[in-house]
Amino acid sequence: MINIKKEFNWKTLPELFFEEAEKQLDKPLLWHKINNQYKSYSWKIVRKRILLLSSKLIQLGIKKGDKVIIVSENNPNWFITDFAIMLAGGITVPAYTTYTQKDYEFLIKDSKAKMAFISNKKLFLNFLPAMKNNKQIKNIFSYEIINHGVNENIICIEDVWKEKIRNEVVKIKITEDDPACIIYTSGTSGEPKGVILTHKSIRSNLIGSLDIFRNINFNNERYISFLPLSHSYEHTAGQFMPLLTSSEIFYAENLDKLFTNFKEVNPTYISAVPRFYEAIYKKILNNFSKNKILEKIFNINLSLGKRIYLNQKKILLITRFFKFFFKIIIDNKIKKIFGKNLKFFISGGGALSYDINIFFESIGIKILQGYGLTETSPTVSCNRPELNKIGTVGPAIKGVEVKIADDGEILVKGDNLMKGYLGKKKETKEKIKNNWLYTGDIGEFDKDNHLIITDRKKDIIVTTGGDNIAPQKIENLFKTFDTEAEVVIFGDNKPFLIACVIIKHEKLTDVEARNAMKKIDLYIKRLNKILSPIEKIRKHHYFFNKLDQKSGLLTPTMKIKRNKVYEKYKKEIEKLYN
Repeated sequence: MINIKKEFNWKTLPELFFEEAEKQLDKPLLWHKINNQYKSYSWKIVRKRILLLSSKLIQLGIKKGDKVIIVSENNPNWFITDFAIMLAGGITVPAYTTYTQKDYEFLIKDSKAKMAFISNKKLFLNFLPAMKNNKQIKNIFSYEIINHGVNENIICIEDVWKEKIRNEVVKIKITEDDPACIIYTSGTSGEPKGVILTHKSIRSNLIGSLDIFRNINFNNERYISFLPLSHSYEHTAGQFMPLLTSSEIFYAENLDKLFTNFKEVNPTYISAVPRFYEAIYKKILNNFSKNKILEKIFNINLSLGKRIYLNQKKILLITRFFKFFFKIIIDNKIKKIFGKNLKFFISGGGALSYDINIFFESIGIKILQGYGLTETSPTVSCNRPELNKIGTVGPAIKGVEVKIADDGEILVKGDNLMKGYLGKKKETKEKIKNNWLYTGDIGEFDKDNHLIITDRKKDIIVTTGGDNIAPQKIENLFKTFDTEAEVVIFGDNKPFLIACVIIKHEKLTDVEARNAMKKIDLYIKRLNKILSPIEKIRKHHYFFNKLDQKSGLLTPTMKIKRNKVYEKYKKEIEKLYN
């Protein structure tokens, strides 16, 4: 088991890396696909490259506190660059590869970045026009050779690895209170804000999060990184946490090849967002729905899983046999997807459907659902393997205090809080009052002090009848149906609720479209039967849109931008009330 009580002598993230590197040296740390084969990078090689790149940044004139942008897919160079920037006294500013030129323009201007790292030519051609009107970026590094045909000073990172480490390596003094990174919020509503996270805030979060796994025997773990490192969730859970859990980090090629990579890597634990688990659930559900007998078995298992979990029924011998039989069937399917070494899942970045969580629990796979924000580095609370209470996001992690305000808002206090929003003193003061961060989420505690998230404060619908309704509850229930569609509920200051049903296909034949809508009509009827009168969907309208970030309707962590859906379909939504 991992030694939770050991002293953490390191104060900054580079100190964490170098302390662990001394113990590991020739062991593999990072894995990346090259010529269709995973290649490893040892701790020793990674350490050498961090020192080389840090020295190069100082040589080029980086000063303490300078911001450096990284625009790249997840790969070993991302990891090395991040630590090199921090070691040189700089501040990492991660950017999403899905950003538009306008997004990059905003990021460059708002962060006042002095340097940038770009992974490939395609991203470079998108980034270059964004910096044309802003001459503050003096140097650009690329992770591959770019023959761009433009007279720009671009340094290929491969050339840096050929240099020698100087004997007089300059050491920049950094403290735990210095900023480590500025991570921009996804912007589900309004303009993105740069969240300043210090070494202390991330350190606090790592130590608190590590305590969750005090009863897990971490040894030679394999972690697969596929969520964007530009998000605080993966940045902490997928880059820094593996250093403390004896984990090797494997970088997935891309989302299209993710399931192939799972089979190749055989990960022992996975961090993902709810949409990932929904996709797996629907994939399994779809396989069972092709056969009426198997579909019946699936539904019986789900029902039994709920009853057993809620202690509503004794586990009879026949029930045990059925559960054992079903587990053999599912185990085979799960192993085909993830490999045979999976210990548990972690879910964050949004609300996970209760039924989906129950399903995985019923087949012996734990999804430890947690809760956090970019502003809290990010983890606030999380379920433990020994007490995984489905429907909750667990108790607060070690070092974090949580309380519920009079209006139901969740307030958070601890060393994990951000330093503030970059250049936004007013917004920072509105967010943090008397050392308590106002999350904007509504919640409550259960009898075991596990936190339950009920809704977003801004998303709560108040109808003209004065009813307060949480739309997420209805939307999450819909996610359990086997359909390639998403519902977004509206009804604020209106007499009743309506739904935008977004079918995730742009090109369907008339027959396919009619069949899809007919099927969803039945699902909405089924849904309305279990909802209270004020929660029922009175009207709905169909839209066809390939839901992705390019559509502008999703955040990088796959959450629906409710305000953007309304803006796009305002005319049709308002028609439903005429």
